[in-house]
Order: sequence, then structure tokens, then C-alpha cells
Amino acid sequence: SFFGPWGIATGSSYRSETLAADFGRISAAPGFGTREVWTLKNGSRRWDHPIHIHFEECQTLARNGSSSAVPAWERGRKDVWRLRPDGEVKITLQFRDFGGMFMEHCHNTTHEDNAMLLRWEIDDAGGAFLQPLPTPIPTPQGVTFMNPTEILPDAE
Repeated sequence: SFFGPWGIATGSSYRSETLAADFGRISAAPGFGTREVWTLKNGSRRWDHPIHIHFEECQTLARNGSSSAVPAWERGRKDVWRLRPDGEVKITLQFRDFGGMFMEHCHNTTHEDNAMLLRWEIDDAGGAFLQPLPTPIPTPQGVTFMNPTEILPDAE
């Protein structure tokens, strides 16, 4: 796995353990069909962070601790939030349509390229879908994916 210079705080408190960003680690395992409330916080005093959550649309409940601070344009379903320095947004999301691997990441290119992301997985039985990432095998005809625990073909 690649460890980025960024951190992702997990748990019920922003002061909870901060994990070094690692796209090989599963940071959350919500149950299929469940609804959760997440708080996204920007602890930086210098950067804006456009945070993108893949495959699930969410609803914004509060911005910087206040439901009245959510602008009208942000009250619909969304999958990207701009977190200004020291800003936070509270969102609700329901894990309803897909099982498998998902990720959440910053859309600032330098952050995205250096693993400012977290990975979460669910399966249709409601448990964690804890499997290693498949290995892409590119060919002129397209890309296939192999289980990384299998022996990979020799390079030609």
C-alpha cells in the first residue's frame, strides 16, 4: 500500500485517532441498507478541500455546526462538498444500491495523487466486504483484473 502524508480522523470524535492515509486499508464497513451520519472536517488553516464520496449521494444536515448555515443550493442530494479551512459539514448517507469497494477523497490534485482518501466496503449481507484490491493486467485488448493472491503472469 501507499501511505500518503495526509491523515483521516475516524470515530465519533474529531480528536479520535488519526490514521495515515492508505488506500489499502478499509477505514469503514457500513452495513448494506443502513443510514449513517458522517461529519467531514477540514483541520487545515490553509487549504480548501473539495471532498468527493463515490457511489452514494448524501444530504447535508449542517455546515459548521448549524443547519441554518446550509445554503439552498447545498440542500439537495450531493456527492462533493467544499470544506473551507477549519470548516466542517455533517451529512447523512444511506448505503442502498451497491456492495463492494468505495472511496472518499480530496479533489485537489496534489492531495488525491498522494492518497488523501479513505476506503470503505460493504457487501449485500450487511457485513464488511474485506477483500484485497484486484490487480489490473493491461493488454492491447483491454484490462482484466486478477486476485492479487494468485500468481501474476510473467511480463513479456
